Amino acid sequence: MAAAQAVRSKGIFLPADALISVVLPCLNEMRHGYLERILSNLSAQQGPKELIAVVSPCTDDTLGVLRQYPQWRILETDAQNRAQRLNAGIYASSGEIVLLHHPATLLPERIALAQIEALMVDAEVVWGGFHHSFDLDHWLLRFTSWYSSRVRSHYSHILYLDHCIFARRSLLEKIGGLPDMDIFEDTVLSQQLSQFGAPVLLPEKIVTSARRFRQRGIYRQALLNQLLKGMYHARLDPSWMNWLYERQSQINVAYKDQSQKIEIKPSEKKG
Repeated sequence: MAAAQAVRSKGIFLPADALISVVLPCLNEMRHGYLERILSNLSAQQGPKELIAVVSPCTDDTLGVLRQYPQWRILETDAQNRAQRLNAGIYASSGEIVLLHHPATLLPERIALAQIEALMVDAEVVWGGFHHSFDLDHWLLRFTSWYSSRVRSHYSHILYLDHCIFARRSLLEKIGGLPDMDIFEDTVLSQQLSQFGAPVLLPEKIVTSARRFRQRGIYRQALLNQLLKGMYHARLDPSWMNWLYERQSQINVAYKDQSQKIEIKPSEKKG
């Protein structure tokens, strides 16, 4: 891409070699074995980049590992959920494009950010992600990845965070960032972004951890996922749904008491 090239996209001037800000939300990330691989992967990505890790209070060595990577800017926060951590990172970032990185997912090596930059030069592209795959080979997980990449993204225009969603900063600012929800914040984000254009998926595949499927069992976790989607459409309280989803693993929210009871009530969210 020539240095003099630039594109005006939907009123936004995108210079060549545009800076991509990567926001990585962190909460006790040592347990699944992905953190150091993610940090190394992103540090080696080609092209101009800004790497930001947003860390809620941890009980493991997440901060210690992050501090071993000088390319990373570390923001310590009292954020209570993943959406709040991502919003803190968006607010602190400065790139024309922002990548919301899933905390247990690996991008294609070296070329991923360069591919995003090349794609976003297209004036019609405002947001997107990568094709999906799991790190565990099973027919149901292969189907889940295929459905997520080929069907849901095309017909519903919904990408989950483990597609590593990227979008123009101006658009994220316009919609006010992610909704403050403990779960399904990526669904509502997709619905809001889709008002401005359909997502475009890059052909390369990310690899995401199947940790929940390993922990609960593949069929049991798949059934719970479908149950939660029904609860979401019934507008139940996202805080209660997330407690049900991750009371054993506590990946997005840290619960002081795993046995605490959360009242079931209709969600106030309209997304």
